[in-house]
Amino acid sequence: PLPPPVIVDPNDEQKSGEPVDGDVVKILHVNDTHGAIEYIPENNEPGMAYFAGFVNTKRAQENTDVVLISSGDMFQGSLDSNISKGRLMIDLMKEMRFDAMTIGNHEFDWGVDVLAESALYAMNSDEGDWSFPFLSGNILNPENQYDFGYLSTTFNRGGARISVIGTTDSGVYDSIDAAVVEGYEFTYAKNMIIAEAQRLREAGSDIILYSTHDGDATVEPEIATYVDAIFTGHNHINSVATMSGADSKVVPIIESSSNARAVGEVDFIYDADTDSYRLGSYRNSYPLSTLPLVQDDGVQAIYDFYLDSPVQDGPVSATSLRALKNDKIGEITNDSQFVSGGEISRNNVRKMFLKAQLAAYEEDFQVIASAYNEARSAWVVGDVTYSSIFKAFPFDNATVVIEATGSQIRRWNTAMEFAEGYTAFSLGTATIYRLVTSTYIINNSEIGNFESIIHTDSELFQRHVFYQQFIASSTPNPWG
Repeated sequence: PLPPPVIVDPNDEQKSGEPVDGDVVKILHVNDTHGAIEYIPENNEPGMAYFAGFVNTKRAQENTDVVLISSGDMFQGSLDSNISKGRLMIDLMKEMRFDAMTIGNHEFDWGVDVLAESALYAMNSDEGDWSFPFLSGNILNPENQYDFGYLSTTFNRGGARISVIGTTDSGVYDSIDAAVVEGYEFTYAKNMIIAEAQRLREAGSDIILYSTHDGDATVEPEIATYVDAIFTGHNHINSVATMSGADSKVVPIIESSSNARAVGEVDFIYDADTDSYRLGSYRNSYPLSTLPLVQDDGVQAIYDFYLDSPVQDGPVSATSLRALKNDKIGEITNDSQFVSGGEISRNNVRKMFLKAQLAAYEEDFQVIASAYNEARSAWVVGDVTYSSIFKAFPFDNATVVIEATGSQIRRWNTAMEFAEGYTAFSLGTATIYRLVTSTYIINNSEIGNFESIIHTDSELFQRHVFYQQFIASSTPNPWG
């Protein structure tokens, strides 16, 4: 294949002059925001307007220049972001002046064509006055060419020359619907990263960052010799560790929770005696704990524009996104068997969904079981809105009815809800049964554990099924 592409000076930003002893280049990092644009303090989510205010506060600090990067999974996960297939989040990231974003596994959820369009939109400075690149220099397409992202980006910030290298680790490949990335290869990246870091250093980069969408355990220790800080994602954890490079150089490696609850913060301080930037402090910081809270009005204005626009999500529509988010469609009270301590756990949200999906398909297709892997969020007692359903089931996976033998069904590891009179152990070994589930499950989790697909609702996703069943119910707690 041809070498992976790189991008230099995407915004043509010039150095502000020669650095002065003590000048700070502050790296701010997020990962796995999953479309968390709304301020939800009870879930410790600052939302993008307050997160932007946090960034602005850092930019206002004396003798400080800020670099803002993401390690992926920025878009997929909320009604706010998903309804525009991430376009709202890209607009907000442009307003906030992100410098780079590594591609995560969930950036693939709307297919490779949407990912390619999003990457082009992020780089279009005519849409907003800023552009930023998607980074992922190790993804080969079926034509054996590097695709979707640049290997690195280089730009000036203050008096420093900064470079960011980005890859999507092959360890997340199984977290992508196999049908979406059929024919794509996530190549082994260590040698590519080291060679690019050496090239960038020789070309004059003062600070080299490495960003990958996977956990720190996947980062090869040799990389620390060639870069100055490492940022990770995918595991949704707070992690601040170090790796040792050549000459015992300390290299921080940071993952910053999810939903912008935490922000990685690494300072590099200019040392005039050595004419170089030395590592200063490194940590995870917490926007909602940094008082006073400051809202970015520009970010909020973009969000409000989207909130007040009409929306369509498959069979569900509304006069505005705000109405779709907030209108009550059902209710869970403390009387529900799924409530504990005023909350419906993620496991119990999934149990309710499995019952709803079974009810939706049991009569028309004679299914004997409903299967799905997990809900992405817990709920609190009270009104159920489309937004709460969406957050629990954000993925655009078609609903399918499949046929499988009893022996195959017993091999499933995916959670199931059986129709009355059936259990996994009551099934005849060679008897054919019908199950309702999702395309992701049969393409990734249960390959080979079924005979055939007999029906596909390509535009009816799990959230739509749940929504329709809530609407059809006229009482609270429709599933117990």
